[in-house]
Amino acid sequence: MTHIRKRNTHNKTKKNRKINGKMIEEKQGWKVLEIWGSPFERGYAHGFLLADELTKVKKVLPFVVGEQLHISFAEYMEKCNSLVLPIIKKKYPEFYAEIRGISAGSLQQGVYISPEFIVAWNAFLSLYSYYEDGKQPLRCSAFIAVGNATERGDIVMAHNTHSDFATGQLLNIVMTITPQKGQKFRMQTSAGFISSTSDWFLCENGIIGCETTIADMKYRPRFGTPYFCRIRQAIQYGKTLDDYVEIMKRENAGDYSCSWLLGNINTNEIMLFELGLKHENIQKTQNGVFYGMNSAQGAEFRKEETTDKEHDDEKTSLGSRNHRLDYLLNEKYYGKININNSKKIMGDHYDMFLDKTVRNRRGICKHNECDKDAGYSLYGCTDSKITNTNMAKELGFTGRFGSACGRVFRIKTYVREHPENKQWGEFVGDFPKTKWVSL
Repeated sequence: MTHIRKRNTHNKTKKNRKINGKMIEEKQGWKVLEIWGSPFERGYAHGFLLADELTKVKKVLPFVVGEQLHISFAEYMEKCNSLVLPIIKKKYPEFYAEIRGISAGSLQQGVYISPEFIVAWNAFLSLYSYYEDGKQPLRCSAFIAVGNATERGDIVMAHNTHSDFATGQLLNIVMTITPQKGQKFRMQTSAGFISSTSDWFLCENGIIGCETTIADMKYRPRFGTPYFCRIRQAIQYGKTLDDYVEIMKRENAGDYSCSWLLGNINTNEIMLFELGLKHENIQKTQNGVFYGMNSAQGAEFRKEETTDKEHDDEKTSLGSRNHRLDYLLNEKYYGKININNSKKIMGDHYDMFLDKTVRNRRGICKHNECDKDAGYSLYGCTDSKITNTNMAKELGFTGRFGSACGRVFRIKTYVREHPENKQWGEFVGDFPKTKWVSL
C-alpha cells in the first residue's frame, strides 16, 4: 500500500475517528508526542501519528535481522510467531490490543504494518540473545547517583544509547503515555515499540530508570515472558523499586539480561538490579553511585551467570569504561555530580588502555565507526539523556540526539571511506550537529 504523508491538523482521521494523541514538537532530532486512553485507542494514536517513522521500521528490521542474526527474515518471523506472539496474546492482552491499535492507526495513514511485524520489532533484542546463545549487543553506558555523590543530594541519572546506527536513528521518539489503568509515564522509544527498548523512562509516581546490557551470558534464553513485556508492565504498574524486582523476575525468560539502574525520587533511593536467568544482584543506597557499562557489577553474579573476562581489562571496551566511570563518578566528580558535569561524563572519550582521549570503542561515548580494531562498524553512541529529581517530577530530561559529544556523521563520506560496510548506506542517514535540549 502506498505511503501517504499525514497532514491532519484536527486530531481526527478521514473517517472522523478521534485520535487520542498529539504531536507536541520536533527539535534537534527528537520527536515529542503524547497518547492516552484505552489500549487500542492509544495504540491507534501511536500508529497514526508515527506512520512515517513506521515505514522506516519496516525497512530496517529485515536488514538488521539478516546483518546481525544471519538468518532470513521469514525464519525470524516464524520464530516470533511461534515463540513470542502466543505469550503476548495470552498473558498480555492489554499490550496486544495496543499493538493492534498501532497497526490500525498506521493503516489509516496508508501504511500497513501487521501486528505480527510489530511484535517481531519489539522482540528483536530478546531474539538476538536467543539466536546468539546468550551473546548480546554491548548497548549503553549509564549511571545513577544520589545523596553525598551529587551536588544537591538529589538523584541524577544519565544514559547513552549504544546501538547500530540503523536502529539507533529510529530511537528519537519521546512518548508520554497516559493509560486508562496504571500510571502516566514518559519514555524514549521508537515507532512501534510498546516499551522504551532504549530503556530510558520516567514515571508519574516517582520511579525513574535506565539500563545497560550484560555481556557474555552463559545460556540461551528460554521463554518465559519476553523482557519488553515485563519492563512495560513494571513501568505502567510498578509502585516501588521492589515491585520492579518482582515483576521482572516473574516468568523471566532470561532474554536481554541487564544491569537496571532505578531510582525513586520520593524516597531519594537508588537501586542496581542485575537480572540473569537464575541469579540476581540487588543493591540499594541513598548515598552513592551505581553505573553500567555491559559488565555486571556483582562479582558473584558475573561468575555464575556470565563468561565475562573483560571486567577489569582496560584493553577492552568493558574494562576501559568500567575503570573510567569508576574514576569519574567516585573520584573526580563525586559530590559534584549535576547536569553539567553529567554531560562531560557521558561525552567522555578517554581510553584507559591508550591513556589518551580518542574516539573509539573504549570511550563512555562509544565510537566504533572511528575504530579500525572494531572494523569501523556502524555502532556506538546514538543519543544521550540526563535527568535529576526536579526534572523528573515533571517527567522531564535533557537530551542530545546523535551522540553525547555531538559528533557529525555523514553516511556518504563514511561509505566512500569504508566500502567494506557499504551495505549499511541504504539504511543509515546522517547525524548532523545537534544541541542538548530540554524535553
